[in-house]
Amino acid sequence: MSSELVVTPTLNSIPIRHGDFTTTTEALAYAAGGEAGFNFFNVSGELTGVLDYKQMQAQSMRVALQLKQQGFSRHDRLIFIAETSPDFLLLFFACQYLGLIPCPIAFTVNLGGMPAYLEKLDRIIASSQAKAIISSQAIADAIGKSVSIPTLVYSDMVHQAQQLDRPELSALSPFTADEPAYIQFSSGSTTHPKGVQISQRDLHTNIYAVLRYGMKLRPEDRSFNWLPFHHNMGMIGFLLASVYGQRTVDCLSAENFVQNPLIWLELMSKYKTAITFAPVFGYQFAMKKYAESENKPSLDLSSLRVAGIGGDLISPDMLKMFSGCFASSGFNYQSFLPSYGLTETTLAVTTSDVDQPPVIDTLTSELIQKPIVSCGKALPGFEVKIIDGATQAKLSEREIGQIWVKGPSIITGYIDDQAPIESDNEGYIYTGDLGYLWQDQLFISGREKDVIIIRGRNIWAQDIEWSLLQTMPQIGVNNIAAISINQQQEERMAILFSASEELAADHNQLQQLATEIQNLTRKIAGVQARVLFTTQKLPLTSSGKLARAQAKEAYLSGNMVIIYDSEGHI
Repeated sequence: MSSELVVTPTLNSIPIRHGDFTTTTEALAYAAGGEAGFNFFNVSGELTGVLDYKQMQAQSMRVALQLKQQGFSRHDRLIFIAETSPDFLLLFFACQYLGLIPCPIAFTVNLGGMPAYLEKLDRIIASSQAKAIISSQAIADAIGKSVSIPTLVYSDMVHQAQQLDRPELSALSPFTADEPAYIQFSSGSTTHPKGVQISQRDLHTNIYAVLRYGMKLRPEDRSFNWLPFHHNMGMIGFLLASVYGQRTVDCLSAENFVQNPLIWLELMSKYKTAITFAPVFGYQFAMKKYAESENKPSLDLSSLRVAGIGGDLISPDMLKMFSGCFASSGFNYQSFLPSYGLTETTLAVTTSDVDQPPVIDTLTSELIQKPIVSCGKALPGFEVKIIDGATQAKLSEREIGQIWVKGPSIITGYIDDQAPIESDNEGYIYTGDLGYLWQDQLFISGREKDVIIIRGRNIWAQDIEWSLLQTMPQIGVNNIAAISINQQQEERMAILFSASEELAADHNQLQQLATEIQNLTRKIAGVQARVLFTTQKLPLTSSGKLARAQAKEAYLSGNMVIIYDSEGHI
């Protein structure tokens, strides 16, 4: 199949525009005048699908007509179980042409298995009031009749639409500049994802700022993406921003990346990628697999000018290790572009300076001192302030407090109105994150909900995990989570540890590790931690962050099987 396909070119025949479009369909109409588009690869690096913007426009209009025949009404919401495929793109834009609101979500059977996923899906259906689900055939079969709304299949819709003539635009009813675009659900740090409605105006404002000022997009830029399209970086940062910027983007599914992260590097080398983005764990994982590889691929990463990174606390050591590992392949340390954003701001709030090395400072807390990487300065039109959560007073430089932001693409409420977004009378919203400002640079220290309060002392979960990993690197990133538990009416710290099968079989080793961890937490924080081992993987958000709240909920609800308890000796 790959021999019949040809990737879309990097250079385009139309003049570059940096996202100055009022709607998604206006952006696609302009991009369709060029030759760029999307290319899809499998785990072996073979080209499996090509969809240029001209094809995307024509085919998505046909699919819109097919959707129209299903009897949906304007502004009806449809849940999309997102996949990295041409069919997903066609259905998404079909909704844009018909005035239907897509709600992309993930399909992840994690802790609790299929029953837990179906329970979560029921909550999303209730929250979004969706009229139908669109998924692959395999997922439709897995869901079966367990949901209360109809399930449509991507491939069926696209195949049936191919039999239709391309409709005139007058036969459709595209979204206007003052209407919605889609609903974005939070990345899943808890089992109760919250949805925000992203408007056409929000997309225009944020994408323009990112392309013009954040990326400083160039005509010769080609992108590579393996982030899922249900996550705002995958959806806005690569799917929509690529259309709005008329750029070619090469795509790999997140599942295929996890199976073979070296394909990411090899394809970027082959097609001279200029822009990519990954959470911290993505760079770590690729570097680890490259170091372990007996037959290391020959790479040329010299064209990579924007290696975006975010989603969690960024370690300067990790950046230096990655750039050192691939320096001989032409990777430039200055390519790293740390940034910060959240679902409630559409996408980005801050970004570092392109072609400048990341700014590094030293974070000083009650427990530790550690180097920390800046997430950059606020994009034009956005503002960031740090306040004291107790007094609401604005804090000075290098004082850690709550991060509040405001800007032109801020969302002020969730779709079901059950959990209002905290805001103030100046138009700022609370992000839920803690950090500080220094020389207008934003530094993230952690999530406020991850603070463990023991006898009036605030202990940051990330500080404990970071310190343990510095002393015991064999633990592995995302294999431990520091949480608080209530024991005998007293708040206590617990360390959840995801153990390998080999480790789980060695009772003496578990006991030794538990003792080492307890000794270290006493030394670091002066508290006695309860250490709990499981063979299950700790849950991650779609952006690769450790989902501590979800891990804690899984433990407390009994969905996490504990194989060894430092205080119960299971």
